Amino acid sequence: MHSFNKSIGHIPVLISDFRKLFPKISGIWVDGTFGFGGYSKYLLEAGAEKLIVIDVDPDVKQHINNLQAKWPSKIDFHISNFIKIKNILKNLEIKHIDGVLLDIGVSSMQLDKSLRGFSFRNDGPLDMRMSRNGPTASDFINHAEENLIAEVIYKYGEESKSKIIAKRIVESRKKSKIDTTYKLSNIIEGISGIKNGAKKHPATKSFQAIRIAINNELNNLVFGLYCAYDVLKVGGYFAIITFHSLEDRVVKRFFNQVSKTNDQLSELKKFGGVSTPFFQKINKKPIIASEKEIKINPRSRSAKLRVVKKLSNNALLLDLKKLGLPQVSDSLRAFQCG
Repeated sequence: MHSFNKSIGHIPVLISDFRKLFPKISGIWVDGTFGFGGYSKYLLEAGAEKLIVIDVDPDVKQHINNLQAKWPSKIDFHISNFIKIKNILKNLEIKHIDGVLLDIGVSSMQLDKSLRGFSFRNDGPLDMRMSRNGPTASDFINHAEENLIAEVIYKYGEESKSKIIAKRIVESRKKSKIDTTYKLSNIIEGISGIKNGAKKHPATKSFQAIRIAINNELNNLVFGLYCAYDVLKVGGYFAIITFHSLEDRVVKRFFNQVSKTNDQLSELKKFGGVSTPFFQKINKKPIIASEKEIKINPRSRSAKLRVVKKLSNNALLLDLKKLGLPQVSDSLRAFQCG
């Protein structure tokens, strides 16, 4: 997540920790989630020979201009999803790259713009599309079956009140269309209210779930993990930042299945992984934000940075069931945007 503080400017989450791991950058890197461009800027300043910049959100175009002006021959920019990286590199006639960086999830640029409809804190159209294409969150909320809404909120939001929330949504939409963030937020608030001292707003989990569902975020994440392995050269690095437990669980289990460790009982054996490691963990435990960073940027509180180094070019075949990816009804596909 890329955060922006008016007093100090652009703050890429965990950037100081990333700098410590990579004080110098060489070769060709991919920033698969450009956002405000803070990581791309550092990769170029630290010596990247070439940078492939990707973001599914067309709104990031306004932030690429300064970098392209300063490094016109080093940046290749694409409005696309990272899962298309193999085709992008093929078109550029690049076979393998030296590093991949992914900052997973919604960005502050999206959360803070009410017209994007990601946040219950700002009233706006109930949109939530990262790509601005395809069905919106409003389409899902107003047309999906009650059981599907409950399933999404439970499996992608881990919300225990998912069934009653889905029921209230369906009851409310019969009276009038639920087409703004405040309308949806008020429905959820009406179930349990806002308790004094509560750390999270009651709509937090539901909004997260709906966003993940319509943007197909978790399936794209898994595909992205495979893509990163495929495009990296042996010795290349893969750095990924996650922000909530569902994402991090998938990434953690993926790396546990495919990584070399120094433990007597290796992660490969504990998690039923393959016998030959594909990656080596650079940090055994995820890097988290310092208290200082959290104070400056509260949204960094849940961030986790994991970094691995590629060891092999062998075919990567894993048991996806062990990744803990929630299985949701196929009917959700009709409400997922491009």
